[in-house]
Amino acid sequence: MSPSALLGLRGPDGGPASWAGTAACEAPDALQAPPAIYSSAEFLDIIARVYFPRRASQVLDYAVGGEVFRLLTVAGHGPVVEQTFIDFHQSVTPGPLRPRPLARLNLACRGLWPVEAYRRRVPERLQSGAPAILWRDFPAWTDYLELLRRRKALAEDQRRRRRLVEQVGDLRFQVDDLEGDVLPTAFAWKSARDREAGRPELFAQDAHRAFFHQLRLRGLLRASTLRAEGRLLSIWLGAVHRERWTGWVFTFNPDPSLARYSLGRHLLYDMLAHSHGEGHREFDFSIGLESYKLGFATHVRPLGLAGALPWRDRLKATARHWIEPLRRSRPEGPARPAVRPPLSEESV
Repeated sequence: MSPSALLGLRGPDGGPASWAGTAACEAPDALQAPPAIYSSAEFLDIIARVYFPRRASQVLDYAVGGEVFRLLTVAGHGPVVEQTFIDFHQSVTPGPLRPRPLARLNLACRGLWPVEAYRRRVPERLQSGAPAILWRDFPAWTDYLELLRRRKALAEDQRRRRRLVEQVGDLRFQVDDLEGDVLPTAFAWKSARDREAGRPELFAQDAHRAFFHQLRLRGLLRASTLRAEGRLLSIWLGAVHRERWTGWVFTFNPDPSLARYSLGRHLLYDMLAHSHGEGHREFDFSIGLESYKLGFATHVRPLGLAGALPWRDRLKATARHWIEPLRRSRPEGPARPAVRPPLSEESV
């Protein structure tokens, strides 16, 4: 697909479990297909080999609060409920063996919300989720572009793409780039961003780099790139599992002269057009509610706790339930004079 056709150019939680099942949330059955890669045997075998080497492991089903989740189980460790690159847990259809009981599981999908309803109805402090695009609502690629046009994103992206081409030359998208510079460059760019943001460097750990090399060896990795005259501009490291495209690393060239072009967005347009053209059911942005994800997504899966709350949390919730009405019923004391905070550079 040409850049013009691609962009429609003319011319040269931790939230509460009660969210699921509300009027704004689709039926939980909608979450069962397509399943997430995080519960697949192939993916979990890579996690076992990279992060738990030389330890016996198996993939088992666990019953948590009326749902079933498929988890890697490691000898001497038990079920792996938190692990880098296992972004969230999604319930599955039970296998032939009886599921083992598990009291609770965090980072579990708690429903499926349209983006607008999620942002409007869920308090910001409780928001934790995984945005996604469900292609069922867009028979043609131009139907999805119309959504972005209504969100007032498309025209600016079109303008930036034209100017980017003027500066760097024709753009070349590769859905799965096998060149040897892709992984080292992605690791380096991500590390640079981590240092800039004051975060621990993800790829300072050998195991995290080994994870992606193992994905490549097993044929699971899809490393999508955007280049201009061979020069890497942006990279997405992800996978396609059962008609659902997801990813873990999305990074771009740190050249300051290219910053104004939003390099990652142009790669994303190519990927989304390819995903739609391949007949995928979903494009999964995975965990994180960054603004660019919500700008492209149609839905959000809230992430929160499956199963029973720990007793301390239950006690706190019960106390809040009874104490808050008492606080509201107290007569208000004399009004205090408002104190204006000192001006800061941000408020000037």
